[in-house]
Amino acid sequence: MSLWKMIALLVLLMSLLLTVSSCGETETEQPSGAQDVDAALENQDFILADSASEALEACSYTFRVYGTGVYADSPAMVGNISGRYLVEEGEMLLFAEIGLDTTPDIEDEIELSLTLASGADSAYFHDKLDGVFRKGSLEEGGGDLLRHANYAIMYEYFLSDPFTDEIASQSVVFESEDSIGSEACNTYLVTYSGGQQAKWSLSIADHLPRRVERMTSGQDGSPASIVLEVYNLETAPDLPDSMFILVPPAGIDAEIYSAFLLTGTQAPEWNLSDSDGNMVSLEALRGNVVVIDFWATWCAPCKVVMPEIQSLHEKYADQPVMIYGVNVWESGDAAAFMLENAYTYGLLLEGDAVAFDYKVSGIPTLYVIDQEGNIAFAQVGSSSDLGLTLTEVIDSLVEAE
Repeated sequence: MSLWKMIALLVLLMSLLLTVSSCGETETEQPSGAQDVDAALENQDFILADSASEALEACSYTFRVYGTGVYADSPAMVGNISGRYLVEEGEMLLFAEIGLDTTPDIEDEIELSLTLASGADSAYFHDKLDGVFRKGSLEEGGGDLLRHANYAIMYEYFLSDPFTDEIASQSVVFESEDSIGSEACNTYLVTYSGGQQAKWSLSIADHLPRRVERMTSGQDGSPASIVLEVYNLETAPDLPDSMFILVPPAGIDAEIYSAFLLTGTQAPEWNLSDSDGNMVSLEALRGNVVVIDFWATWCAPCKVVMPEIQSLHEKYADQPVMIYGVNVWESGDAAAFMLENAYTYGLLLEGDAVAFDYKVSGIPTLYVIDQEGNIAFAQVGSSSDLGLTLTEVIDSLVEAE
């Protein structure tokens, strides 16, 4: 298996683990020997960390990502990250070099054979071992090429109000003073309002985070966590624009990447069973606007989207608009979940093969298909304005008839 495929598998498995555990409330227990601090002071370090992190305009660091519990035997991800945040554009420029540390007891230098970058309008992927080079427009989901670095990016360095959730959390408990590399840190256990927990190690000198351990549990209830450690942090590096643009090496052609089917292209046909055993086909729906949402019962972002989908179903109930949730990668009872949550829009089952045809790499993925069977809109993931965006797309298609 190539390096990037191993990394993609690790990232996918970690994402599934964290998503599964976040779907329910978690009973928590404070660690023995932990010291409760005064309520007026317990968030002080995070208030300082929030200000310090937000003040960063650029940074570079080396990292190590590893798992505990069910992931304890998986190889660690190591490498370098450099990034700048463009405040006015609201964009993050990123450069990453990644390798896998499969022999942590050996002091050999690790080959960083996967290079990723994201510039102002495109993202890049270069697997040096397999000789694969990909480029994708950000407007066409090219940012998905960066998913291999998800757990290596300390996003708090690049966000506005990065520690809002920690400051407003259920509790913050001081645990100990630690050293991450040569950096002395205070380590806190944070319990969030939903019951999830994380341990943060914040530098005593500059208040910036150097370590975060996001704790969860597997489907069998066994404890696990994903840990990101940051070393050699530079807070004012010189990062030229050229760093965030990759050029394919001589002899390698760039593959053009899109995270979803492009607007205006023909939507692949499908024929799926609904929850009553009736077959529903895209061909039979020709003449209607068709909205499909790829989802699963274990997917927390999918659950965020579903009320919006239900609202659309109710809004367009008397119009030529058909709305379906296409259940994929499922381990639970999708029909029971829909019933329990009073979702009444259409449910299509066993959609894994259709998801492949529609280039679904993460869920939720949503498509709007026009009356002639062409892709009119696509989006990967949830967003605060999803309902409004879908309404605008659907209205434009219905009014055009």
